[in-house]
Amino acid sequence: MRSALGAVSILLAATVLVAPAPTATSVSVGPTDRVDAARGAGVKQQVIDLTNAERDKRGCSALRANASLGEAAQKHSKKMANYSDDHGWREALQHQLPGEAGLGTRITRAGYRNWTLVGENIASGYPTAEAVVRGWMASQGHRRNILNCRFKHIGIGLAYDNDNLPFWTQDFGRR
Repeated sequence: MRSALGAVSILLAATVLVAPAPTATSVSVGPTDRVDAARGAGVKQQVIDLTNAERDKRGCSALRANASLGEAAQKHSKKMANYSDDHGWREALQHQLPGEAGLGTRITRAGYRNWTLVGENIASGYPTAEAVVRGWMASQGHRRNILNCRFKHIGIGLAYDNDNLPFWTQDFGRR
């Protein structure tokens, strides 16, 4: 079994600035989030609140939670957690897993349409909302997404693999 502390890792953020291709393949996700829905909602709101606190310090407006971005983020977190079970967490920590559509297509399919800018931060191994936001803020690419004042909406995903390792997704958008 892996140690969650030994598995702390983050990956550079991706930002997509063009319209998504409508022909990308569909996303297949596992049957469970492996996180209690009520607890998960509270933790996701903490990530939004902490992200907005960082934005406020730099003069950016607060991001508004968006259900479609939240759905896209949750599906991606689930996909990473499920992939981790079969391939290990290092292989699972990706913005686009094998057979998965790219960011713009995933967000559009979840219902976030007519966007002009989208971005994504992912992480694994951080045990709390505070820890993951601190980790993202310590990374130049992730920090750039969080402090991009052009973003207006946010969605958060959180899922756990079989070893109880958390996979986080933070999707940003502007329409």
